[in-house]
Amino acid sequence: MRTDDALGVVYQHYLTQEPYSQQDEHTYLLSPKAGSGKVKRVTTYSGIEILYSQVEYHQPYPTYFASETSIVELQFALSGERHVDISGEDYSLSIGQGALIFMHDFEAWFHPPAKELYTSFSLGIPVSLFNYAAAQLGGFKSIAFNQVLGRKVFRPIVFQLDNRIRTMIDSLIVELNNSYRSSLMMEATALEILNRFMIQLFDLAPIPAGFSREDIRKLHTAREIMEACMVDPPSLLALSRQVGLNDFKLKKGFKALFGSTVFEYLRQVRLDNAMKLLRNQNNNVTEAAIAVGYSNVSAFSQQFYRKFGVKPSEMKKIY
Repeated sequence: MRTDDALGVVYQHYLTQEPYSQQDEHTYLLSPKAGSGKVKRVTTYSGIEILYSQVEYHQPYPTYFASETSIVELQFALSGERHVDISGEDYSLSIGQGALIFMHDFEAWFHPPAKELYTSFSLGIPVSLFNYAAAQLGGFKSIAFNQVLGRKVFRPIVFQLDNRIRTMIDSLIVELNNSYRSSLMMEATALEILNRFMIQLFDLAPIPAGFSREDIRKLHTAREIMEACMVDPPSLLALSRQVGLNDFKLKKGFKALFGSTVFEYLRQVRLDNAMKLLRNQNNNVTEAAIAVGYSNVSAFSQQFYRKFGVKPSEMKKIY
């Protein structure tokens, strides 16, 4: 059996054993005797498992699961806190945290919170896909699955969520709940999330000539500032002062590291957030444009169409 097929079998097995049951192709319900809620699941063409869980248990309900399959998973804790005992090791994530986890031949006891909404999002990554990405990104750095896990059966690498990742997660959650979902767009977003965390967690970002590791850290800070301040962003001069780089280094380094200029990246962040607002159908075009920092709705509409191939005014017809 191919490893990506084996991954799908693991998720299907987990989601169809007590206390879950399958309602339709993409929906799994929590048993009424255990609590309420559901899990939405989509498998992409490359075998990535995309899951969104929103459940609430009536009382403590520990469940057991074991598998010999090798698993790579990106997990994100959105509300509540679940404790897991994996082969004798206690593991949990606090709200706002995520983890890239590696497992093989493991046994796990899951302890979800009781009388509290537990919300999580995860991406199951086929080991073959992870190893391919590792080979492309790692260069001389050995970060294949077996090297990362070593002799252990479980290894988590924990991190904090940033605004950009949360926006991408939210867009995938909207797609999971949309009967007209685009699997290709979902896969592209999932791959972008994986790529971003592999570069960040394994320190794989290329260092442009003339830049130090400290300069790279400052460039990442600059990106985070632009994401957080998309409505009222600082000027390049103000941004360079904030992060401690001169404007020449900021412009050159940002382009080399992230593949776009500072304000090209800002436009991308704004449009991604606008797409999220329009998909949720709580905002009209003008409201969405203003909410992400545009004062000219016509310019917003043109840029939105160039990026997504659809006019923002047509989003309600699609979603």
